[in-house]
Amino acid sequence: MDHRPERTAPFVRGGVLRAILLALMVAILPIAALGAGNGQGSSAKTAAGITVALSPSSRTLDQGQSTTFTVSATSTGGFTGPVTFTISGLPAGATASVAPSSLNLTSGGSAQAVLTVGTATTTPAAKTDFTVKAGGGSIVSNTAPGQLQVLEVKRSFGVAGSVNGLLAPGVSRSVELQISNPGNKSIAVTNLSVSITQVVRTQAAIAANLPCTTADYKLTQYSGAYPLTVDPGVRTLSSLGVPESGWPRITMYDTPQLQDGCKGATVQLTYSGTGQGN
Repeated sequence: MDHRPERTAPFVRGGVLRAILLALMVAILPIAALGAGNGQGSSAKTAAGITVALSPSSRTLDQGQSTTFTVSATSTGGFTGPVTFTISGLPAGATASVAPSSLNLTSGGSAQAVLTVGTATTTPAAKTDFTVKAGGGSIVSNTAPGQLQVLEVKRSFGVAGSVNGLLAPGVSRSVELQISNPGNKSIAVTNLSVSITQVVRTQAAIAANLPCTTADYKLTQYSGAYPLTVDPGVRTLSSLGVPESGWPRITMYDTPQLQDGCKGATVQLTYSGTGQGN
């Protein structure tokens, strides 16, 4: 009788092990396939576009001056081609220009241009918000915000005057004005006025208690054309080409009352004016 051991059991155990491995492979494959499918879904293509930025976002300047900003344009989603800019919302009298006027963007690339904003002497002194956009073909960028703060220009100038001749009851005299511009730029004078601040009587009139007041005189204001452009230095109305008929005038009334108190009196005048620095 053959007494060799039975070898059937090891093969059975091997079969069970192979069955377990096959079951694990079946369980793993669907999970791997599911992960691959999710990866493909997250790779959707980004639409072509343009992104615009402004630097700095705010500038301050005087009326009549200009300032610059840097405008950056960036390609997104593979956009390529020329780009131009549109500026909106600037205050009255302000102008905008971009150099270069067009930028050529490559896919994923960026380019810069200089935005110059100029103001007029009449541009309102205020803070103003404006926007910058870029366009290329049918593509329009985001809106980049900016702010412009315009300050009022204040420059000092002097006004003096002299009366052409002596006053007497019923007599009118013209007043020649002199305008002093101490700066190095011209001034556009937009208003001139004269007022009587005091009448100084002689000691004899005071001793005799003879009256003379501002009510004995009348002022006629400047009636010439505005603005008066006054270059640096001292300029008179005559040198500025203003005819004497447009100069201020002072008149002494001829009244029924005794006006001996005004004999030798000094009439003190005050001059003032406003204007816009250029």
